[in-house]
Amino acid sequence: MLYEELGKRQAIEQLVKRFYEQVYADELLLSLFPTDRQRVEQAQIVFLIQLTGGPKQYEQYDERMNLAMIHRLLPIEQAHAERWIELMTLAVAETISNPEAAARLIERLRIGALNVLRICDAHRDG
Repeated sequence: MLYEELGKRQAIEQLVKRFYEQVYADELLLSLFPTDRQRVEQAQIVFLIQLTGGPKQYEQYDERMNLAMIHRLLPIEQAHAERWIELMTLAVAETISNPEAAARLIERLRIGALNVLRICDAHRDG
């Protein structure tokens, strides 16, 4: 399971910490994120644990896990999605020691980022 291959919760926490250090220092992405970085990091940890097959954090459907609901009103454009993927790829490279697991995670996250972009485009155009 990807969760174990990545290094479980500890590795995901390190990844998220490193990623958001970069995001909150990035001029392009910073305006898309709330000032409560701790809340953002905790939500991302929960999301990544579930995305990678780790222990369920929510027993039932929870809209905090719904990418469309979270992102649909944000002004996310192609440049934001590309930068998000770029920074996540850097953070993964710096924190995940298993290259095969890292590549699989990046592919899942790339798909998710492109879906978020599609959702934002549709909401903006629609």
